Amino acid sequence: MFRRFLIVMGTMLLVGCAQTQAIRTSPLDEAAANASRSEAMLSRLVGSWRLTGAIAGQSAVHDVDAEWILQRNYVRINEVSRERGDNGLPAYEATILIGWLGDHYVCFWFDNTEVASGDVTCKAAESPDSIPFEFRDAEGALIFTNTFTYDGADDTWRWRLDNIQDGASQTFGDVTLRRE
Repeated sequence: MFRRFLIVMGTMLLVGCAQTQAIRTSPLDEAAANASRSEAMLSRLVGSWRLTGAIAGQSAVHDVDAEWILQRNYVRINEVSRERGDNGLPAYEATILIGWLGDHYVCFWFDNTEVASGDVTCKAAESPDSIPFEFRDAEGALIFTNTFTYDGADDTWRWRLDNIQDGASQTFGDVTLRRE
C-alpha cells in the first residue's frame, strides 16, 4: 500500500514539474512573441492611405503608401502632401523607415523640411495598439513625439504629433489615416 502511494506521489510530482517547465518561457521565447506582436502592428501600416487632419494649424491631405522592404526588416512609408508649394512641388514629402530591434521600434524619418543631421534619434516602446515614437536630440532630451495609434474597429490610424519644449507638450498635428 505504501509502495503504491509512493508511486502515485512520484508520478504526480513528475507531471507537475513537467507542466511547470512547459509553462515557463525563455527570454528567446519572449523575444519571439514580442517580434510577432510588433510585426503584426507594422503589417497593419502596410497599404495605401489618405491622411487628413491638421498639421501646424493648417488643414492637410497627404497620400501615404507603406510597404515591407529589406527582407521585412523595415516598413517604408512614403508620405506626400497634395498641397503644392510655390515651386509646384509637394509642400511636404517624407520617407520613413520603421523597424523592430528586439525590444523596441526604431524610426528613421527623412523629409523635405531639412537634411537629417544624424543627431536626432527616434525610438518607441512596444504598446498593444500604438507606436509611441520619441524623438531625442544629441543630448538625449525629448524634443518631439509622434504616436501612431491603431483603431482595429475602423482599420484607421491616428498620428498625434507634439513638440516638446522645456518638458511641456504642444500639439503640432493630429491626423487620421484611412485606407484608399
